[in-house]
Amino acid sequence: MKKIFIILFIFIFSNEILSQSPLDQSFLNQEFLEGLPPAIREQIESQNQLNEEEELEKLFRSETTIEKNKILLQKMQEQLTILKQSMDIDSDNDQQGLSRFGDSFFRTLQSSFMPINIGNLGSSYIVDVGDSFDFFMTGKAEANETLLVQRDGSLIIPTYGKVFVAGLSLMKAEETVQNFVESTSIGVNAFLSLKSIRDVQVLITGGVENPGIYTLSGGSNILGALNISGGISSSGSFRNIELRRGGQLIQEYDLYDIFVYGNFDEKITLRSGDTLFVHPSSAQIPISGAVSYEAIFEIKKDETIQDLVEFAGGFSEGFADYGFIQLQRVSNSLNSIEDINISSLDKFTLRARDSVFVPMFQSEDSKIKVVSLTGMVNRPGDYFINEGETLSELITRAGGFKQNAYIYGAALFRKRAQEQEQLFAQLNYSDSVNFIISNAGKTNSLNKSIIDLLSEELRSRNLPGRVVIDFNEAVSGNMKNFTLEDGDRIVIPSMERVVYLFGDFRNPSNLSYDPNLKVKNYIELVGGIKDSAFEELIVIDPDGRSHVYKKSLFANSNIEIYPGSIIYAPRDIGKLSGVQYAASISPILSSLAISLASLNSIKD
Repeated sequence: MKKIFIILFIFIFSNEILSQSPLDQSFLNQEFLEGLPPAIREQIESQNQLNEEEELEKLFRSETTIEKNKILLQKMQEQLTILKQSMDIDSDNDQQGLSRFGDSFFRTLQSSFMPINIGNLGSSYIVDVGDSFDFFMTGKAEANETLLVQRDGSLIIPTYGKVFVAGLSLMKAEETVQNFVESTSIGVNAFLSLKSIRDVQVLITGGVENPGIYTLSGGSNILGALNISGGISSSGSFRNIELRRGGQLIQEYDLYDIFVYGNFDEKITLRSGDTLFVHPSSAQIPISGAVSYEAIFEIKKDETIQDLVEFAGGFSEGFADYGFIQLQRVSNSLNSIEDINISSLDKFTLRARDSVFVPMFQSEDSKIKVVSLTGMVNRPGDYFINEGETLSELITRAGGFKQNAYIYGAALFRKRAQEQEQLFAQLNYSDSVNFIISNAGKTNSLNKSIIDLLSEELRSRNLPGRVVIDFNEAVSGNMKNFTLEDGDRIVIPSMERVVYLFGDFRNPSNLSYDPNLKVKNYIELVGGIKDSAFEELIVIDPDGRSHVYKKSLFANSNIEIYPGSIIYAPRDIGKLSGVQYAASISPILSSLAISLASLNSIKD
């Protein structure tokens, strides 16, 4: 029913609307289209594209009116714009992705280069027609006037007359007015301050993005003017810009003096009638590798590789000082690569189409490695370690063990070991589930509670990633070369004369250690083992080593029990009430419980 509705909607709606010309479809904006169901929107967009193509074909086939010619021109301009953008992207990807040095400057240039308040102007500002001043007099005569610089370059001071200030610096104009008034009126003090600055019109032409005549504030400089014209074009020069006034060359600018060296003379401001002419760019040379700024730089005639390296901010920290850098040169359509000695960079003149590469060291992972050391050492805490540092060296840095440190019970936990334990647990779980499922047909007794119990057994295990080592040997014996890894966690416990009994005992307890007691004795002290316990027990030494023993061997076993030993009685989940399945499956599940228990035997 939904599909029928969509088809009817498309048929009625599109015949009514989409048959209109593109000029009548302006109301079909993107917001409207996005509000439609996807299937309808796709149909409308496809029909729109077909209609536009048909309209263009009609325009080309038939005699056209001025209005249709405008539409055709607009469409062609849109396609050309898309094509130009695509070509610009391709061009930007040339030269190994390097950009031209200086381009980003005008993309981020702020309007602070335009004097938006009087405080930005210095005393060297040149007064001209259109500037206005606040004029004050105190003493025998008082006045408070606003004065405008007239077309003849003068300020008309009421009752005093004209004072010519055009062409003077701001400081000089203020002195001139003060001297003029005070010399004619004894006991009068005159003050002049700039209130607002004039606008100036300048012609910006040559290699800028948008050449033309621009109206700027009177205190504007070359940077503000270039910025307002869109910056230097791709064919324009950053290094050959002329300021002309009255047909005369006033100043030549090399913007690298500003961008590279920070030398900028703000004293030269623009005046009405000035012309800024940006010459075409000279040779552009890319430099990459171990320099501070990888980019394409504009090079003047007779400039050398040394100049290029300076423009790029010099060699970076990754510079591989092999004694040379590489120059790729294209001559007569043939490429050649030359090794240029570092000592002769200032003697090697660059040419158009050259490119320079500065050798650099390959960056390596310099992540700081940290190891945690807690417990009974003199200076516990987190330690930065060097590559290849050993456990013995770390213990020495930490001031050695405290007097009551239980070195036999010390533990080292490692991320890599934890990942391996987790992988083993998952594989063991998967093997067990597969076995249960594959045998379900033989026993006809598979129950969902079996899988749930197995899943819960796996989820409840906290796998710490303990690495079993002999700390005595690792610190002062034959294992002194045992190296540490990032993220290792080392725990040195204190001596506790306790033996831990966990699992299916009648009264699981932590018992005081007695060197005269054996496993059988400790089991008797907690009331023995429940009927639900598995037939094998696990005894775990304080250093993490584990042993499996059968009940029948308890009476005459030679198991060693130490302070901190663990005796664990796993539950035989085949004996749990409410879980009915074949006896052949029970050993598999119980074996899994034993395996997981041994992995999780020791925690800090």
